[in-house]
Amino acid sequence: MHNNQLKLSETVFIAIMATAMGLAWWMYSLIYDILSPILKTFGLSGLLEGFWHMGGIFFAYIIRKPGSAILGETIAATVEGMISQWGISALFSGLAQGLPVELLFLATRYKIWNKFNCAIAGMLSALGGYIITYFWYGYGAFSFSFNLLNLSCNMLSGALLGGLFARYLANRLAASGVLNQFRISQQSLS
Repeated sequence: MHNNQLKLSETVFIAIMATAMGLAWWMYSLIYDILSPILKTFGLSGLLEGFWHMGGIFFAYIIRKPGSAILGETIAATVEGMISQWGISALFSGLAQGLPVELLFLATRYKIWNKFNCAIAGMLSALGGYIITYFWYGYGAFSFSFNLLNLSCNMLSGALLGGLFARYLANRLAASGVLNQFRISQQSLS
């Protein structure tokens, strides 16, 4: 069991990189603020959400140990929340987005890292995040068809950006050699 506990170096890596990710999310939220109202009219604003679902998959894919998904997603969301309009709701979103990812990888014993599993993780992150959005931001006032379409768009974006793009970025970093001390570089990059 000791082998699966996060090492200090892994926790520091997550904290530093998640802080950088939180800053990137804050910058992205400036773009989101412009495009979201337009897309929301059609129930398509969920297409913009996938970028926020990357944290859990990115860190779990690199570290491959329990706690890495929820820690990375939550730190990134908290950093973003501190400097954006999202405030404390970002912390809850990070927890809601990171927890289902953590549970999926826990169910696979942190051993299945193929594209399919990462896409599913992105979809689960989107679902977790949508639950917070539904209650915190009053999406319950919108019609069932709006929520179904928006959630579907969110899950698609979560699969593509949150799951597959996060996996791609981690693989590119691993191929460059900067992640040699982590499990991603000690296991197959298939």
